[in-house]
Amino acid sequence: MGLKNHYATLHNSTLSTVRKEGFSLDVELNNPNDRRRGLTLLLRPNPTILKALNGFISEGRTVLSGQYFYPPSDLHLTIMPIISCYEGFSLEKLDLSVYDQLIKNSLKGIRKIEIKFEGVFASPSCLMVKGFPLNEYLKNFRQNLRESFATSNVEQSLDKRYKLVAAHSTLVRFTKPIEDIDKVFSLIDAYKNFNFGTQYFDQVTLVYNDWYQRESIVKTLNSYPLH
Repeated sequence: MGLKNHYATLHNSTLSTVRKEGFSLDVELNNPNDRRRGLTLLLRPNPTILKALNGFISEGRTVLSGQYFYPPSDLHLTIMPIISCYEGFSLEKLDLSVYDQLIKNSLKGIRKIEIKFEGVFASPSCLMVKGFPLNEYLKNFRQNLRESFATSNVEQSLDKRYKLVAAHSTLVRFTKPIEDIDKVFSLIDAYKNFNFGTQYFDQVTLVYNDWYQRESIVKTLNSYPLH
């Protein structure tokens, strides 16, 4: 119930803010000079989940013309931003073998991560699908990572922005003013309990990425199987 309440709190707070101020716009998304880069551990939805999510995105395009919709190649669930994106980040300055070992140490005892994707909620600048872990492995892996990196001297920014507890995936980002906010709320309401499916994630991926996980920029550095 904790995560349901978390999503509901975020969503209700957004509705209150948006009613007064409108949605926030992401001004960097279409900026060709955006050089923010970082390191992220993530999960990739399988084709079945992607198809379901794309159904929502397709319907969203009719309501939210001109906004940014994540292509299937870029959809992801963040396990942990190892280094949150910032301008000036350099992959060449890192000893990736140390990161690799820290991640492997953190994966001890971690098995396939089962997540149910159900419902859509809003933040001030985007729409996201709610993910609900059905076992403890995502939570345990995140905690293992915190403990492993806390005892290391490598560059990292775990939990620097906020402590990650959710299992959401961003589907839409707002880049242009929205004239009819109620249409957005109606779309969300239509999908508030929609079951997009459940996936056993059998692989964790470490990537070099921009803020939006665009395929043209992302480099896969390593993959770690879950058994």
